[in-house]
Amino acid sequence: MTLMDSVLKSVKIADIENELYFNYFSGYNYLLQNKPDSAIIYFDRMDMSLRSGEWTILKQYQELSILINQQGTVASDLAIRILNVIKQAETSNSSFTYRLYDLLAKAYYNNHNTEKAKEYTDLYYKNHPFKSHPIIAQRYHDIFFMLAESGKDTLAMRQSLDSSRSLAIHIKDSIALMRTYDYESHLYALKGQTKKALDKSRVFFEYFSRNNMLSTYWFNNLATSFNKDGQIDSAIYYYNKGIQWSGQFDPNISLLPFYSGLRDMYRMKGDYKNAMIASDSALQIYIRNTIRIENEKIEAIHTEYQTEKKDQLIEALNTTNALNRKIIFQQRWIFIAIAILLAILGLYLYNNYKRKILKAKNDQLQIENKRLLLEQKISQMQLNPHFIYNAISNLQGLISSDNKIKANNYLVSFSKLMRNFLELNRNEYITLSEEIVSLQNYIHLQQMRFEDKFKYDINTGNVDVEAVMIPPLLLQPFVENSIEHGFRNINHHGMLRIDFNSDANQLCIKIIDNGAGLQSQQTQFTTPKKSLSKVIIQERLDLLFNQMEKKAWFETSTLEDRSGWVAQITIPLITA
Repeated sequence: MTLMDSVLKSVKIADIENELYFNYFSGYNYLLQNKPDSAIIYFDRMDMSLRSGEWTILKQYQELSILINQQGTVASDLAIRILNVIKQAETSNSSFTYRLYDLLAKAYYNNHNTEKAKEYTDLYYKNHPFKSHPIIAQRYHDIFFMLAESGKDTLAMRQSLDSSRSLAIHIKDSIALMRTYDYESHLYALKGQTKKALDKSRVFFEYFSRNNMLSTYWFNNLATSFNKDGQIDSAIYYYNKGIQWSGQFDPNISLLPFYSGLRDMYRMKGDYKNAMIASDSALQIYIRNTIRIENEKIEAIHTEYQTEKKDQLIEALNTTNALNRKIIFQQRWIFIAIAILLAILGLYLYNNYKRKILKAKNDQLQIENKRLLLEQKISQMQLNPHFIYNAISNLQGLISSDNKIKANNYLVSFSKLMRNFLELNRNEYITLSEEIVSLQNYIHLQQMRFEDKFKYDINTGNVDVEAVMIPPLLLQPFVENSIEHGFRNINHHGMLRIDFNSDANQLCIKIIDNGAGLQSQQTQFTTPKKSLSKVIIQERLDLLFNQMEKKAWFETSTLEDRSGWVAQITIPLITA
């Protein structure tokens, strides 16, 4: 029995105050077992009406910590929540304020904001109640080394490394000491001193190997060190050893870095057969990860919808039951009252009942509206797999034709585009600048695919791209049509122009190409798939802007000389 199990067993649930302790420590115990979903259940059961101050801060800290670990990159709404809790903690002089500083520093680090991460790491250390203890100081210098490495500040990395090593020797922590060798390997690699980096990485790896404390990542780190030092065979050996070790001891870890490393090493050796096998394995892992993320998002939206629908149904039933009980109670007195009181009570009940019915209808309309919003997001996500499979087919074609440089560039552009898709789809609105960056990534990918058969120009006119908001990925289907149908079979050099203008609280967007024009009209938006795209785009505009009156629309037509195609989209001008 662990110490935590003993603590939980000693708590008597019959005691209201002990129930608070029981729920917190049960949740914390699940966190130690890496079961955050179970931990959340117990944290939610904590009755904060019995306590305030420290318990409230501690509960919010644990919940926010779980969210950061699950999300990776921290969205703005979550960062605002953390800042609000920090204000509460600072106002009440909470003893847990330093933990919240550490949490916010981690959020900024995940978002690649190194300066802010350093600022809150300093606040964490300065406010730590045991900052004079060498173990806390050693952890502080470990964190600052990683922050300095993110900024490629080799001087700060060396200072943090020396301080961390000195403290590790002082507290006689051999594991912490070995970590400093890993840090030193990173430092030498950043300086380009690959031989020294490899020596330090070997010391780190051999220590944990002797003590049966290996991790899959450390195989990758050592293989990468051999790679940078030009020892290709050794790098291949440790990449393969890492894959074998993971299959036996850590089957849930992502092996994408290993197969990517093997692909590069085999290419350098000229072993294109094994490079192809490793590349295919990396792609399969990437596809599985992408599909898993999309499925999790769709499942989360579906679960949210079902839960909200059930809650609304329960609330409606409770309202109806309460109304029925009130009517029955009032009817008992109607038989005793005189005729005038009966008429008055009847009128009162009628008005009250009518108000309840109107409220119930209003609630139902709100439920329906939310349902449509959720279905819209699901529809947007379902468009992604088709594009993913097409892009992967193009990439496989490049690899099969032994076009290594172009395949690598294509993979980099594809990765950037997919990251944009995943990040932007989470928001209902994004800035116009983010939409333009996403379009540029997509067009660049298509330019490589069509071998620079066309150029493009984006003109923002009088529009403030950082202030104007737009639904994410609204323009991508129109750009796709211009490229796929306008430029596919032309004999001249294609030109795609995208113009943005604002006028009378409207944002006007024109997408113009000099492609096949009237010849492509028979294919654009006429096949079942394209017709579905047109319907989805119109439904999306209607759902976002045309509920009360028509404020958004789009039109497509050929140019005057019928040698090109133009799409005009008009939506309300929305600013941040």
